[in-house]
Parts: sequence; structure tokens; C-alpha cells
Amino acid sequence: MSETTGARVLIVDDDAASRRLLDVRLRALECEVSQAGNGHEALAAVQRQAPSLMLLDVEMPGMDGFELLRTLRGAGVFPSWS
Repeated sequence: MSETTGARVLIVDDDAASRRLLDVRLRALECEVSQAGNGHEALAAVQRQAPSLMLLDVEMPGMDGFELLRTLRGAGVFPSWS
């Protein structure tokens, strides 16, 4: 059993090919993987299933990865780093 077994990972990327590649790699590490194609989908996904790790694309149309992280921190989902 590896340290990643059972980790809940949310992949947030507007590029479907990138999401698929990461999904395959993470499932090989026995992670539970979910995907979102943009920041708004990611907000809904976080409410459904709190991930233990999120991989965020920083350049997405609409809500980019930085804005998504600020929104999640503002909602108290992730603490701010000092």
C-alpha cells in the first residue's frame, strides 16, 4: 500500500487531454480522482467531496486557478499560507 492509496484528488483544468493524462497517472497511484473543467465546476466538486489534494491550472477562462484558490480560502476551505 502506498502513501497515495485512497487520496482524493481533484484535477481542475480546462484542457481535457491534460485532465485525462493526470487522471491515468493518479489512478495508477491508487488515488480517487475527480475532474473539473473550470473553476466554477471545481467549487461544486469541492462541496460534493472534499479533496485531500487539488491540481489547479492557473490559466483558465472565467475563474483561473488563483481566483479559485482565493475563493476557497475565503470560504474557509483552505487556510492561508503565511
